[in-house]
Amino acid sequence: MRISRLRAADFRNIAFADLDFGGAQRIFLTGKNGQGKTNLLEAASLLTALRSFRTRDSRVLVRAGKKAAQVFIALEHEREGATELTVSLGANGAKTAELGAGTPVRKLSDFVGRFPVVVFSSDDIALLRGAPSGRRRWLDLTLSATDAEYFLCLQRYCRALEARNRLLKQPAAEDAQFDAFEKILAENGRRLVEIRSREMKKIAALFAASATEIARGAESPELVYEASANAPDDAAWRELFRRSRAQDKLLRATQKGPHRDDFRFRIFSRAAEDFASEGQQRGMTLSLGLAQLALFRERLGVAPVVLADDVLGELDEARRAGFWAAVGSGLQVFATGTQPPDDADAWRIFTVEAGTYRG
Repeated sequence: MRISRLRAADFRNIAFADLDFGGAQRIFLTGKNGQGKTNLLEAASLLTALRSFRTRDSRVLVRAGKKAAQVFIALEHEREGATELTVSLGANGAKTAELGAGTPVRKLSDFVGRFPVVVFSSDDIALLRGAPSGRRRWLDLTLSATDAEYFLCLQRYCRALEARNRLLKQPAAEDAQFDAFEKILAENGRRLVEIRSREMKKIAALFAASATEIARGAESPELVYEASANAPDDAAWRELFRRSRAQDKLLRATQKGPHRDDFRFRIFSRAAEDFASEGQQRGMTLSLGLAQLALFRERLGVAPVVLADDVLGELDEARRAGFWAAVGSGLQVFATGTQPPDDADAWRIFTVEAGTYRG
């Protein structure tokens, strides 16, 4: 897959930009910090799931003082040929998307994973050091893009979870009401854990292979999936939720289930956030992105677009070479940095200043 053109209007600090990339495979955006390099990558990242890789609040994507923003992306796709996507974002949080000549995207389940993008960001270190919620979001996006059943189970589970949490705050809620939502939680929660357990084994293997490429085999990092609860069948899951009602009512929230799952980074069998160096941690988060990239290529049969936001300058020469070797050839890459790359001749370079792009 390749982006041939991107047009943005009133998006972040971009009043208007219309960039024609032609057949360029490697595009580098250079300029001082705060000028709009990341904003263009953020616009491109809408391809995966119609959401930004930086925020869950689409309202902040609209330029200050404007009522709406629009992003248009033209791309060449392995299966769908020449394709166009237009995303409209309202300052009130409204969001619409159209494919081609006005065909609306009505269901996110029909869109997620269709146009895969993999993002490498300097902020990815938070995946390793931060709260479990960030890792769950990463895992949910990755598996939703590659497994339609997973996405639908996740939607059903989240809706039932919200309903059960509301009941927990109502003193007069009846057991029959809990039973109804816990049945949905059990059926879909079981499948989420089953799919996560299976797919995390695959992701962990891809992660280990990528980490070996980046570190030249000098380290042995691993990913470990940690389910907050598990049960052999739907009946056992329902019993798990039923038995936790009293405690959950006291805490006013559901304490067990896939929404509390996590996966952890380890190095030499120890917690990476405590024992890995800064360079090792950054190498591990890059390896996670490379695992996602490999999974997308294998499961979707599409070459994802790679967005590398200010990450290459943070790597030593050996890790940088390992990263590019792991990415491989044949992928379109958008990268950013305050200085042009050393191999500038290999890139189509745009200079960015105050939301304008010259190149």
